[in-house]
Amino acid sequence: MGKINAKMCFLLIVLAFIIYGCSNEKNNFGPLRSAHNHADIKVYILGNAIDFSLPQYQLQDKLTHFENWDGDVVHTHATGITLGYIFKTLGMEITEECIKTDKGSKYCSEDNAMLKVFVKNRNSDWEIISYAPNYVIQDMDKILVTYGTESEEGIKEQMESVTDKAKESSMAKG
Repeated sequence: MGKINAKMCFLLIVLAFIIYGCSNEKNNFGPLRSAHNHADIKVYILGNAIDFSLPQYQLQDKLTHFENWDGDVVHTHATGITLGYIFKTLGMEITEECIKTDKGSKYCSEDNAMLKVFVKNRNSDWEIISYAPNYVIQDMDKILVTYGTESEEGIKEQMESVTDKAKESSMAKG
């Protein structure tokens, strides 16, 4: 009976490693320097913007980061970088329904307060993204993540607060 339990335990451990390996998000990314993209991003929680220019958000990962004390432009240095991965590198989490801050506060869509993610690609209008964690960042994207009870007009104002600095960064890389 002890040999069966040991074999079962071994199989469960192997299975756990296989599942973890297959779900490891970094496996889907290209190698470092396979891309060099810039995206403007703004995150609001209950009407307050998160200041990504603060030290705890700067240069947190080789593949994607904020740098030079600029909290408006996220840099990606590999293909396939997702919005979910960016949040993960900052000690945060974003799901389809919730956003969790690096301080541990969790905000989920309920009643009137909603989590919404919008993206404006080059030469397009703002679009709502249905499953934000899997959205792959593109060069010169404009991204708005907002949680709260904002009206359509309030969300429009937040969209206008997303900068155009990524264009400058992308042109400078050329």
